[in-house]
Amino acid sequence: MFSQPGAYHALLLVLLVSVLYALRKRLPGTQLGRGRDQLESPLARRRRRQLIALECTELLLAGVFFLVGGAKLIGRHDMVELFRSIGVGQWLRYVTGVFEVAGAAFMVVPLASGASAVALGIIMISATLIELLILRRPPIAAMACLSAHTYVAWGRLLHRPVNAEGITPPRLEIVPSAAPAVEMVPADGPVPADAPPLVNDHLALHEGMNVAAIGESAGGIEGSSD
Repeated sequence: MFSQPGAYHALLLVLLVSVLYALRKRLPGTQLGRGRDQLESPLARRRRRQLIALECTELLLAGVFFLVGGAKLIGRHDMVELFRSIGVGQWLRYVTGVFEVAGAAFMVVPLASGASAVALGIIMISATLIELLILRRPPIAAMACLSAHTYVAWGRLLHRPVNAEGITPPRLEIVPSAAPAVEMVPADGPVPADAPPLVNDHLALHEGMNVAAIGESAGGIEGSSD
């Protein structure tokens, strides 16, 4: 970490985290910048808040390790002196800087932040041991980062309910119901299957009446002629 962090480093960190926040909102699997669903349950609301807190921690860690890893790679004076005090060589500074910058980049991606937290946590364990055993000073910054990495790894890899899949409320799908078929039934009841089709019932009735009248007339003529 920086030997003497000041207001300049804090301002640079705020600007970097703001840029990472804008980038994070465009990636899949994040809850940052999204509105609250009106149908979510209290449990889903609590899980969504947990996930937002987890993502804010990830962005803060990503910003810190971008700064620290970048300072190692560009060869800041305090970083050069730090690795000279360790006594291994400046090659370790470059290797550590590459791992820290790469881990910070993966920390921005929601689907890779858990694995990145594990990798950076291993680096922080090594930094804690180096500060305790070689540099003989309290590893305050390394322990703080290690705690944050443990929280991210626990939330992403071990405690699955805080992930985005667990807070998606069920959506109701409205399926239109089919209208019932209406069967036209005659007023006199259903027509038998073997019944002949009815064609112009009124015309058939009138023809039957005319035939009956003609038959009666013919019978009257025959009787009078007898």
